[in-house]
Amino acid sequence: MLKRFLGLRMLIREQPESAFLVGVILLWLVTIVEIMHDDADKRAAAMSGIELGTRTEVVFWHAMGGPLGVVMDDLIVRFNKEQSKYFVRGVGMGSYDTLDKKILASIVAKSAPDISQNYETLTKKLIKAKKIVCIDDLLASETEDIKADIIPVLLRNNTYNGRLWSFPFNKSVPVLYYNKDLFRKAGLDPEMPPRNLDQLASYARHITGFFRKGNGEAAVIGFGTGKGNIWTFLCRLLQFNGKMVDEIEKKSFFDEEPARKALGVILDMVEEGIAVEGQGFDHQNDFKSQRVAMIENSIVSKVFMEAGIKFDFGVAPLPGAATNAIVLSGTNINIFNNGNPEKVKGAWEFVKWFTSTDIGAEWSVRTTYIPVRRSSLKSRFFLDAMKKDPNIAPPYVQLDYAYFEPRLSCWFEIRDLMADFLEEASIERGPPGKYLTKMNQEIEGILRHATD
Repeated sequence: MLKRFLGLRMLIREQPESAFLVGVILLWLVTIVEIMHDDADKRAAAMSGIELGTRTEVVFWHAMGGPLGVVMDDLIVRFNKEQSKYFVRGVGMGSYDTLDKKILASIVAKSAPDISQNYETLTKKLIKAKKIVCIDDLLASETEDIKADIIPVLLRNNTYNGRLWSFPFNKSVPVLYYNKDLFRKAGLDPEMPPRNLDQLASYARHITGFFRKGNGEAAVIGFGTGKGNIWTFLCRLLQFNGKMVDEIEKKSFFDEEPARKALGVILDMVEEGIAVEGQGFDHQNDFKSQRVAMIENSIVSKVFMEAGIKFDFGVAPLPGAATNAIVLSGTNINIFNNGNPEKVKGAWEFVKWFTSTDIGAEWSVRTTYIPVRRSSLKSRFFLDAMKKDPNIAPPYVQLDYAYFEPRLSCWFEIRDLMADFLEEASIERGPPGKYLTKMNQEIEGILRHATD
């Protein structure tokens, strides 16, 4: 994508006659964006009760919406009020896909934000294009050893060739949600959720059978998940001691026994009638309406579900297999090098404040995202919140065995391919090898042409 945008700039330079209109449009778009930014600055400052004056503006592009966006906006306003040197203006992009495309376009138009959420695949492109600031360079002048306080897996996730280029932001983990009321009715201990995949199947079988009607139809299905769920498939792959890809050898491992077991676990449960796979958020809605007793979902789903749930529910670590591995999801923060050192300083001050021990704990509790710092997990705010809501704690147990997906520039293309094959397997429910062999071949075809 970035190469295509850079190619457009080359076209304008080498063929001015044929590309004149494109150049005019780009100039017009940049002008309009700058005018909108100026107006937005004034509106945002007025709403915050802040005079911009001599403050340095820091533009922050993000994709937080709904209740998560409310928390994001609240924290930005507080940062702006707590100091008088910088003014952070948050700009919601609606979706990660829109955010990704706008960042690439802004680089070509030389109108990039000062801070932005990004996935690792885009961070690698921005490093190569020399468009972002290395976080290690900013840490060099700090008296506090911030790096030592970052949760280790998050630190590894944001380190490239030994250098920290991005900062963790909104990381989440998958968990098991279970209906304690249905557990009690079925004679199961509501404080003892399933810990491994064998227990998950056993519990699902017991619950489905207990709530079966006289006509044989099950009023409650034991377990639910999303159709073609890539995230939890990858978790189970690692739980069976499997591997994803070898970035150096350009080889994938999705046609080996661990992958077949990972896919077969859910296919077998669905075939037995003790689990269901839904499109999108169907399984989440089934859980809320008590048609399903257990579901696997992101911990962030808790924020969206709990207001509408009228029963006692629990949150537990995702059931494991040979190991308890899980895969992180979510984005990180990049600070852009737009030629203004003061904006870089302001961006860094906001990132430090936002991920500090106390604010990071608050962000985590209010959104359920993983905090950046280990000290946040020991803060008074966090410990008090756990006493009030025991469902906050389970995700953090999983950080000791958390991994992240490959940071290949072609990884999202591979993910899209996997989604097609996993959904086909969900629909047909044939032997796992029928889908994984072909999927593996096509993934290796993509890897052979990867430029990483």
